[in-house]
Amino acid sequence: MKKKTAPTKTVLRPAKRKATGSAEVVKGPGPVQDIQVRIAARAHELYEQRGCLDGYHLHDWLEAEREILGHPAVMDKSSERI
Repeated sequence: MKKKTAPTKTVLRPAKRKATGSAEVVKGPGPVQDIQVRIAARAHELYEQRGCLDGYHLHDWLEAEREILGHPAVMDKSSERI
């Protein structure tokens, strides 16, 4: 006669997900959003340093972008306001 053995416990594991091709939701800002936030903050600082003078938003944004991303500054006099 065979000896009876105790049944083994079944461990439930989460089912493996199949790749659906869609990106997963990421909480919080990603690297691109973080850079854009930093550029916007620096552009605002430049705006305040100018005395909150309107009309230079593109210049401030591009200057901030150069500073944050480390591009060399190329002064183009054609875009300056008089």
